[in-house]
Amino acid sequence: MWKYFPPIWNEVVYWQLGTKTHLLDLNNFFKAIPYNDGGIFRTIQTPWLTGYFRWIYANGFALPVLIPVFRSFLAKDSLKMFRYCLSAHVLQFILIFPFYLSITVKEVWYVLSDPDGMARHLTPNDAAVTVVNCFPSMHTSVAFAMLLLAWREKDRLFRGVWTVFCLSIIYSTLYLEIHWITDVIAGILLAITAVRLGDWVISSFSLFKEKNRGQSSPTYSLKCESKTKSESQA
Repeated sequence: MWKYFPPIWNEVVYWQLGTKTHLLDLNNFFKAIPYNDGGIFRTIQTPWLTGYFRWIYANGFALPVLIPVFRSFLAKDSLKMFRYCLSAHVLQFILIFPFYLSITVKEVWYVLSDPDGMARHLTPNDAAVTVVNCFPSMHTSVAFAMLLLAWREKDRLFRGVWTVFCLSIIYSTLYLEIHWITDVIAGILLAITAVRLGDWVISSFSLFKEKNRGQSSPTYSLKCESKTKSESQA
């Protein structure tokens, strides 16, 4: 996914821009919702806080998943590794595509004509590609899904650190004027859906394995019983 998905994603974005086939353009609607621009989260702004949230946002798409995956790898827990990956990008890309293909929502700063909170110095052409596909917020959905799974860990230190980190990612999307509050709410709901769906997939896979194991056991027992009878007759 890390290797092949970004080129596919870019093709989708350019196709969106070229065809303009979105069913809904929600930019003006989201702009008209009171307090939806997240201004309340920018009441206090300082250079060090801005720098912190820029670093958080820049690393907030992959790092929340990679660290728990490597941690699970070191613990030799492949099932937990699979659960983290499944609940993050694997299922979320599938769940989020219908929204991105049918709904247009651009970043807050771009719609409000404010300076870019990430100070990316984007050209108009770059901005047209970068600021699209904001609903739901996938930074939020990935971070919140990893937060939900981290709360299942026994290590209190890891739970505490990951709670602060993941909540900082969600806050950064509002502080930097990247996402609308509606994007964040939708991202949280997407995260809950992905985690529950991931639990269902793993549970179904475990039941399937147990069922196959149960079906194979009688054959093995019959073979052992037949062998025992043959030996006793001999």
